[in-house]
Amino acid sequence: MKFLILFFTLMLQRYRAINRSSTESRSFTKWFKLFQKRTWFKKLGRNGRYILVVFLPSIVIGGTFVVIEDQLWGLPAIVLEIALLLYVLSHADFDRHVDQYRQDLQNGDIQGAYRCADQYLAVPEIELSDELAKMHDQVCHTILHRWFEFFFLMVFWFLVLGVPGVLLAWFSLQYSQLVHCEEKAWRPLHWLSWIPARLLGLTFTLAGNFVQGVIIWQQTLWKWRTPADVVLYKVALASLSGHGSENHLEAMSNAESDTQVACDQMQELQLLHSRSAIVWLVIIALITIVGGTLY
Repeated sequence: MKFLILFFTLMLQRYRAINRSSTESRSFTKWFKLFQKRTWFKKLGRNGRYILVVFLPSIVIGGTFVVIEDQLWGLPAIVLEIALLLYVLSHADFDRHVDQYRQDLQNGDIQGAYRCADQYLAVPEIELSDELAKMHDQVCHTILHRWFEFFFLMVFWFLVLGVPGVLLAWFSLQYSQLVHCEEKAWRPLHWLSWIPARLLGLTFTLAGNFVQGVIIWQQTLWKWRTPADVVLYKVALASLSGHGSENHLEAMSNAESDTQVACDQMQELQLLHSRSAIVWLVIIALITIVGGTLY
């Protein structure tokens, strides 16, 4: 059933063309601000604040979904789950802006590419520079991480824990954007991302250049404190078909005016995303079929 729910969600997302330039949830921001300025809330400590703002709402709302699954053959629950996933995954639907970014580069309009990345791709602290490689590197890093956080991470925890899982991942992601913590490894989002990031990294190697990608993947596999964005960035660039990350950066540094290199790399990243998503949809479908047969 989870596969069907996910399948219908992706189909609706594709044909409705929902696109969001912001990565923040206004409803969660309002929820957080209800407690943010209260003295007793600050005294709870970081674990207490996380439990109150993120963990408890995930359990309560997720439990409500579980209760209504038995109502009217589960149809209301299915509709609500599709609506929830459609809302969450719509934040990862930014392909048309990536295409615009590529088009600007292809036309030699570096300032246009910068404006596109700054306004629509949510690239943090991007710098407008004549050095194309530097700006493009920031864009690639952000796109890889954003696609992981707003798509693969949500799908993974939905399949593992259902609605409570996707809510916990979603609220943790929103919470991490509102609260800054110097120790990245402490953040619950870091641990929620640890397994999915390594699995997606392995998928990148299978969908791309396995020989180059698996070496980097093995190097980052058991580094517990390495953030998900760093793991995915290194593995993805190493897995690009026929081009390692060093080759790309070297080519761009030797020919800054040659924007074709950047366009080709971005296209390869998009294809890597698509192939990885197809791999996991096939895996989920097979698990669903085998599980249904055994049941």
